[in-house]
Parts: sequence; structure tokens; C-alpha cells
Amino acid sequence: MNSSALLVCATLSLTVGLAVFRPDVRLFRFSPGRAAILGVVILLSAQLLRPDQLVEAAHLQWRPLLTLICIMLMTGVVHEVGAFERLAAWMEKDARQHDATRTFRLVFVASVITPSLLNNDAAILILTPLVIALSRRLYPGNQAVTIAFAFAVFLAPGVAPFIVSNPMNMIVAEFSGLDFNAYAAIMLPISIAGALLTYYVLRFVFRDELRSARPSPAGPETRSHRHAGERPVVALLLMVFLAYPIGAALGVDIWFIAAAGATFSLVLARLYLIAPLAKISRHVSFDILAFLWGIFVIVGSLRGIGAVDWLASLYGGAAPDSGKQVLTIGVTSAIGSALIDNHPMSILNMLAIGAEDSTKPLLAALVGGDIGPRLLPIGSLAGLLWIDLLRRGRVEISVLRFLRLGTIVLLPTLSLSLWMLWAM
Repeated sequence: MNSSALLVCATLSLTVGLAVFRPDVRLFRFSPGRAAILGVVILLSAQLLRPDQLVEAAHLQWRPLLTLICIMLMTGVVHEVGAFERLAAWMEKDARQHDATRTFRLVFVASVITPSLLNNDAAILILTPLVIALSRRLYPGNQAVTIAFAFAVFLAPGVAPFIVSNPMNMIVAEFSGLDFNAYAAIMLPISIAGALLTYYVLRFVFRDELRSARPSPAGPETRSHRHAGERPVVALLLMVFLAYPIGAALGVDIWFIAAAGATFSLVLARLYLIAPLAKISRHVSFDILAFLWGIFVIVGSLRGIGAVDWLASLYGGAAPDSGKQVLTIGVTSAIGSALIDNHPMSILNMLAIGAEDSTKPLLAALVGGDIGPRLLPIGSLAGLLWIDLLRRGRVEISVLRFLRLGTIVLLPTLSLSLWMLWAM
């Protein structure tokens, strides 16, 4: 390996490492976005990246990134109107009348639906602190139940059922020309089957904790008044989601529908005095956007050192669309995602597989990229956000426990998902 290849690999490792551990260096804290920008600057300084490659990456990514910004804005309006707090209040009231297993099921269902309608990262940011607070009000001092609910939030999503459910899926779909309906026709049933299997595995693992948990006596009931803008805002979000498949059938791009939805949500925020634009705009994570753009550029530089060719050779060793090829791509993607994060792994897969006539290889890569992060928290941006939120909430989960439970869930769900993909 020559010096250029070593520097590219070292830069990728440095970027992922800084994004994972977020160290403080002289009062400057690294975040995923700052880490990615540093990586880009290093490669530019070493002349291993050219300015025109940055422009090329932006040209490919602007539609999915704009879609993500619009989804974040819509999510912000829904959050500011208090819809999620009212959901938590309803779940708490229901939980005091039933056992913890039912509450766990409700948390799991909410953790499947929310990222499907919004996206996985937004769902983690919203649901994790909400569920920690809910668990502590219901079962004070019972850390085991809090951990069970927290794992439900993180592990429930599994395979993204829609393109908009995962930021990386949007970028891969833009590259391959895969539309909303073509993706959902295959991945929605796989996602549902994987979610059901995950639920029963988790319920079995945490059966003792859930069976023994009893809610604490209810304190004074907190009145949660519905904001006048809640119903219009939630209705708009559902209308936008329903417009995705209709727009895809008519040839309308997802970004255009998302932009229209974000515009109308801001209009509703103003009409119903939900929140000022400055407050809503804080829900847009420019750090995540910078990470997605920067890691795409950094991983793209691996093409020049043979990494993409090696991966393409590995995937090309099996007959196209065969069970062996689907298994090879899916397992490699899962392991790679767990070790180096699913964003760089997805980009490597995208470059190695290319925009072929058949979408099955790319979908196999996305299945592995969605499920692989269950092995290690560094496997996805959502996992990093989840661990950080748990630490802030004083909930500690060891890497060994994460690995053990992740393996128990990953092996059956990955096997089922890849088998369904091959069969379909």
C-alpha cells in the first residue's frame, strides 16, 4: 500500500473515530460534521481530493439533502406543537392500567412508525429522551425496564421501509434512479417481517424485567391541552407522506413534495402561532448534513486506491441476483457497517455495485447497512446519537451488552430479510 492509500485510509479512520468518540480538544468538541469537514480538508491539502470532486458530490447529494432538511423542518413543527408530548402522556395513562409488556409493545410500535414517517435519526432524537422520562415516571428506580424501552427505540426500525426513512437510502436512490414506489414494493414487506421478528426476540430477552415491573402510583394528573395547530400539522405530515407514492407514480421528485410540505408546515406554524421560524430552524441539524456530505467525499477518494475495485470483485464472484450474491453483499455490508459506520459502507457499496439494471444488489447492500449497526453503536449515526442521549440521561449500556443483544437480534433478522429479498 503506497503513501496515498495509507493517508486516505488513515483519514477515513480519523473521521469515523472523531465522530464516534467526539473528543474535546482545547475547548473545541468534535462532532460528526466537524470530523467530516476536517477529513475533507486533510485530503484537499494532500491533493488527494480536487475541488471539482466536492462540486460533483454536492450535485449528486443536493436533492436528498434538501429532502432531509425539509423533513427536519416538518418534524420540528410537529415537535413544537406538542404532538409527541401528548403521545407520551397518553402512553403513560394507558401504562398505569396495563402491564409493562403492553407498554413495551406500544413503545416498539411507535419506534417503528416514527422513523418510517420521518427518518431514523429524527426518531432517535425525539423518542429516546421521551421514553427515558416515561419509564422513570412509571417505574422509578427500575433501570432494567428503562434499558428495555431504550433498546426498543433503537432496534425497532430495522430495514428502512421507505426511501425517506433513512438519509443514506435517499442518496443511494438518487444515484441509482430508484423511485419511492419501486423501493417500497420490496422493502416494506421485508421491514414488517423484520420488525415482527425483532419484537418477539426483544420481548423474550426482556420477559423477566417486563413481567415483574409494576407502575408506581399515579401522581396528580397533568392536563395536556391540545394546541389548536396540532391536528392541521399532523394531518399535513400524513398528507405529505401519502403524496410520496402518488408523486412517484406521476414522475414528481420526492424533494419537490418534501419542499412543498415544509413550506406549508411553516405557514401553519405562523398561522397557529406554534413557534417562530428561528426556533423551528434549530431542528435542522446542519452537523448531520455536513457529515453526510463530507463522508461521501472522503469515501469517494477510496476509489483511487483500489478499495472499490476489490469490493466489486468480491460481489462479482457470484451469479447476478443469485442467493449467493445477495448473501455476500448483505453480510459484507452488515459487518462493514458495524465496523466503519453504515454511511461510508453504503457509499462504498454504491460505487462498487454501480447503477445496474437490477436493483437487488443495491437493496441487499441497504438491508445489510440498515441491520448491521445493531452489532455496534458506532455502526450508524443514529446509534451514536442514541448512546449520547442515553449517557445524558444517566443510562449506561456497555459495549459488551450491546454486542450480545445486537447479535441475538441481528442473526435472525438479517437472515430473514436477505432470504425475502432473494425470494422476491
